[in-house]
Amino acid sequence: MNSDATQSRTSELIAFLADVKFDVIPSSVVERAKELVLDHLGVALHSADLPWTRIVRSRVASRGGRPESTVFGSVQKSDRSYAALVNGTAAHGIELDDTHNRSFSHPGAVVISAALAVAEAQGNSGSEFLNAMIVGYEAQGRVGSAARGAVGRGVHPTAAAGVFGAAASCAHLMRMEPPKWESAFGLAASAASGVMQFAEDPQGNMVKRLHGGLPAMNGILMAELAGSGFTGPRGSIDGRFGFMQVFGGGGDPRALTDGLGDEWVVEQISIKLYACCRHFHSIIDALLTCRQQTPFSVEQVESIEVSAPAIALDGRLQYRPQSVMAAQYSLPYAVAATLLLDPRDPRSFSEKAARRQDMTSLMDRISAHADPDLDKYLPDRFPGAVCVRLTDGRNIRYMRPDSLGTTDYPLDRAQMISKFRALTSHIGATDWQDKVIDSVFSLDVAGDLSRLTGLLREAAPALNCR
Repeated sequence: MNSDATQSRTSELIAFLADVKFDVIPSSVVERAKELVLDHLGVALHSADLPWTRIVRSRVASRGGRPESTVFGSVQKSDRSYAALVNGTAAHGIELDDTHNRSFSHPGAVVISAALAVAEAQGNSGSEFLNAMIVGYEAQGRVGSAARGAVGRGVHPTAAAGVFGAAASCAHLMRMEPPKWESAFGLAASAASGVMQFAEDPQGNMVKRLHGGLPAMNGILMAELAGSGFTGPRGSIDGRFGFMQVFGGGGDPRALTDGLGDEWVVEQISIKLYACCRHFHSIIDALLTCRQQTPFSVEQVESIEVSAPAIALDGRLQYRPQSVMAAQYSLPYAVAATLLLDPRDPRSFSEKAARRQDMTSLMDRISAHADPDLDKYLPDRFPGAVCVRLTDGRNIRYMRPDSLGTTDYPLDRAQMISKFRALTSHIGATDWQDKVIDSVFSLDVAGDLSRLTGLLREAAPALNCR
């Protein structure tokens, strides 16, 4: 039996989340939340016509259900849980969705998918949606941070901690009292799942894409069950057999509550510019800086040596990736693609590109080692360094403590909009993009979400979606 002491931080977190009011959230947090919504939509829409999203959407369509929530890029609406499953899968489908360093997770794919589906179905206002989204980021980020050991145990934090983020956003939209939040979190702990075996398979697989959709769907279900009176245990995060102990191997309960109301997870989020594993981004930036400072051609490269924290290399040194997923998790491929292709373009990570002779030749000239000196930057920063050795004997070195798009090197709003336009250029004309952008940045004064969701359904013809 858990003692009151071990339950206190779970309960304290829940009490805070349940009481967050939109008018007390700092304006900087609200504005950042809008930018994250736009980023989420761009990534999810780009992924809407990819194989994994199509498979999930097809299965959802075959199940029917109440047409209440928009499936991104589709003319049809679906049950809120199913819409969250499809949209979350799409948003996590090209390795460009937002990230939270401390929790090693991707909150946007899960939380926004769940909150948007429920808010649309319930007819909530834009400010209510943003409020719930911000609360969901707090829950996922803090629970994942408290159980940071999860990734070392083979647990994927986005899927496992994400269910708490989705459940929190839905509980807030449903205006639950804290006792029912306790049950929602207690149920979420048993719905948490997600293992990292996808990173071990060089043949590739699709399951990681589901790690955005499954927790979004499950979080909605757990919140709805709790709202209907289905009870779950207290102390679900920091109890003796709670999430933090079972998934994280112990963890740090202080991460659940330290700085509540002063430090907002939304303001700790990084934006991904490159369609690959987050651990590679500083390495890519360092390599691009080397080439900018001392221009060189691929033919001039004798070798490239990468230095990184050990966690960035574990299971990520595949030299012959045979799928999109494997390429996105291959450090040699990401480095080679940086010089031969465009790492910002999801299409650069493909089976065809991985088989190119110039790509395999360059990958074979790339080596990597773990540098303990870089571990000091973790968990708040993901560092990386490169040394490019040229055939004329010159060595070009550069180290980045973290990548572009992070809190240390943030993107401004214009750059966020530019990313959205690039990802949706094949979907709608500039006029349509302008309307989506305006709708997102006026969410705080929107009476409901109908304008935004209507625009998302307009994307269906370009995506050939049903």
